[in-house]
Amino acid sequence: MTTPFDLSVEPWIPVVRLDGTREDVSLRDILLQAHEIRRIVGEPPPMTAALYRLVLALLHRVYGPARHHDWDKLWSAEAFDMDRLDRHLEAYEFDLFHPEVPFLQCSALPEGKGGTVAKLIPHKSVGNNATLFDHTVVSDRVELLPAAAARWLVTAQAFDPGGMKTPYEKDKSSERAPCSSLGVVLVEGLKLKETLLLNAVSYDPQTEEPRMTTLEDAPAWERGAPLPTPDSRDPLGWTDLLTWPSRRIRLLPEFVGGKQIVTKVVLTPGVRLKGSLPDLESMSAFRTPRAANGKIKPGTPMLPIRLHPVRGVWRHSVELLLHDPWEEERTRQRPRALKQIAALTEAGHIPDDTVYTLRVFGQKLDSKASVVEGYLEEEVPAPVALIRATDDALAGLIGTAIELADEAGAALRGMQREYHKAMRAEPDVTLDLAYWPALARPFEGFLRAVNTARLRATSERTAVTAWRRAVLRIAEDAAETWTAGVAASDRNLSMLGKQHAVFRNRLSKIARVFDARAAKYFTKDETE
Repeated sequence: MTTPFDLSVEPWIPVVRLDGTREDVSLRDILLQAHEIRRIVGEPPPMTAALYRLVLALLHRVYGPARHHDWDKLWSAEAFDMDRLDRHLEAYEFDLFHPEVPFLQCSALPEGKGGTVAKLIPHKSVGNNATLFDHTVVSDRVELLPAAAARWLVTAQAFDPGGMKTPYEKDKSSERAPCSSLGVVLVEGLKLKETLLLNAVSYDPQTEEPRMTTLEDAPAWERGAPLPTPDSRDPLGWTDLLTWPSRRIRLLPEFVGGKQIVTKVVLTPGVRLKGSLPDLESMSAFRTPRAANGKIKPGTPMLPIRLHPVRGVWRHSVELLLHDPWEEERTRQRPRALKQIAALTEAGHIPDDTVYTLRVFGQKLDSKASVVEGYLEEEVPAPVALIRATDDALAGLIGTAIELADEAGAALRGMQREYHKAMRAEPDVTLDLAYWPALARPFEGFLRAVNTARLRATSERTAVTAWRRAVLRIAEDAAETWTAGVAASDRNLSMLGKQHAVFRNRLSKIARVFDARAAKYFTKDETE
């Protein structure tokens, strides 16, 4: 016997309010109170992304918006309409423990196949899912309250890594969930209501909007109870993909001390996603990788932009932010919300001087893509004026700025590599750790300064000079810290001095080349 836990009215989605307080809210309240909430904040970053995707699916099914004028009505209203939302919530089942259609689950899975609920939590080491800092084993009892179980359920459907699962019959193999290897991109405003609408691309199954959306599109809660057997199909549309049933899951609750908790779960392979993610996914950026010679091999598919544990997502600002009239949809693709934001700004719905934030969520998988090794979340400023710019000079300028950081980083690694080669030792990652993370804040300042210059129709020279100085200073500081940390001896002191001198000479040359390259992209030269 279980007690219902209706996700439409029970608090379970963690949020931060405008005054900084944290609390859990229901599916109903997260939309009706979105104008009073700052943002959704899950336990790990993938949970945050998964919850946003779920709420976006609900928003689309209730409010659309089908056209730009529909979007503007929602944007201008103080709050989302209650009656439309309540009609939808009353029409479908949102009970986490419903006997026939439990939310995002499969009631036909047998209880006998249940195992520890830790299977839903990637940082718990169960079976092959070993992690470095967690020592949970199968015999340990992990307990989740219904709210937490619901959050991990939603996260698993979106981010569960591939690998072997408990089979329903024979099939143990499961592919990665749709977001498992993506950098999921969210355009963030000042309030949750803004954030949701900024990421709500035009939605109208009647006109197949967004792309690949059909009349049969619907989120998982509108589809009824799924069969327990694995399946493989194309998504029927955007909300289908946002709530993709990548796993067949059944939560198994029990009562302990009068309190309902979840201790076991049945987790089996679900629906394999057919189709090309760049054609389907709107909340990620993609690009075609280039060979060492800088050329693209014909037929090479676009791959998602991913987060790196050391090097910041800002290194992908060109692909994430900027429109390329020649390569868009061919060799690169930015998140589709940005294209819509550019159009809405052009139509006067969003001020041109607005600066939003791109927040990117992801996870690092092992070489077999079956174990989560870490969670990742980063942000980069998203000035609207840069999002809607269409000239090649802007992409050239920002791309050149990123190249400066890449080349200075290569000079650092070259110094370290040649020293360790002479000493017959293996290089480590200490230089990268001292260099790359320190560049994120200066690059944010660079982007904002370029945006200001563009809005004022003045030169970007000041922004470029400040960025150049920051990169050189951080690279030199990293080199000094590294050389000071190398054990001293007559032989390695001599080699250290030699390689440090080579590094400084190389850095000076890199700076001179950068100055010449960047000058080509200034919109206005102050010296003229």
